[in-house]
Amino acid sequence: MCGGAGSDIFVPDKTNLTYLGTVMPMTSQLREKLDAQIPVIGTWNTLSAPLATEVMALAGFDFQIVDLEHGPFGLSQIHQHVSACNGSGSCALLVRIPANEAWMALQALDQGAQGIVVPHISDEHAAADLATAIRYHPDGCRGFSPFTKAGGFTNRDGHDHAARSNASVVGVAIVESLGGLSVAGEIAGVTGIDVVYFGAYDISQALGHPGEPKHPAVIEAIADGVERVRSAGCCAGGFVPQNRDDVIWLLELGMGFVTYDVDSSILFREVAETTEWFDAKTQG
Repeated sequence: MCGGAGSDIFVPDKTNLTYLGTVMPMTSQLREKLDAQIPVIGTWNTLSAPLATEVMALAGFDFQIVDLEHGPFGLSQIHQHVSACNGSGSCALLVRIPANEAWMALQALDQGAQGIVVPHISDEHAAADLATAIRYHPDGCRGFSPFTKAGGFTNRDGHDHAARSNASVVGVAIVESLGGLSVAGEIAGVTGIDVVYFGAYDISQALGHPGEPKHPAVIEAIADGVERVRSAGCCAGGFVPQNRDDVIWLLELGMGFVTYDVDSSILFREVAETTEWFDAKTQG
């Protein structure tokens, strides 16, 4: 929306409160790509730095996953990273919560997170718990308050907010055990699960090859899981590629949800490669 012809000034239409809580349009872009089976690329967000989040959003990532399991985040910070992503108009902010707990998902979603990532999903029952926790009635049991960032801080648009959220929220189930791997197809078949993500490091440990996510046995097991996930009509993801060749490898493996590296690793690698080059040039 804008003012008169030729004007660049944004003038919100307060008779239509969909401009409030502007997280939904970005989520829809991610969901639209997932639903159309168009591959998406994002990264793990672990630095807890909103400006870094904004930089990566503006640089073009489709999504970022704020990592509450391994990153130094507090629940009260999530809204800052949502706002940092919103400025790009195209980057969705997802949150990995540490456990499959409905209250954790609710806290993240009410602050404007556009999807929830849950670790250690071992069967379709756990997947169903995730799917219902992130959606309002009649699709789920998410607690309802419109007076939140997600709801636009008002109850004037409550019904439409619930419908938009249910239609656009993204649910990502992480499979990390042999039990979960064996029923990856069933997990993918649960209504409301949009992505099944294979935790390669944990799976490598479960298969007896800890720290070797590219061990042939690990790759074979995950490739079989990806095939079953795709047969169920769901998107697959996994591994943490750190270069373009690995991204291409994952796409060829059938993964459409690509988590490119980690924010801290991207920063470290860029600086380290430059300083190592500089030292070699200047110190012989």
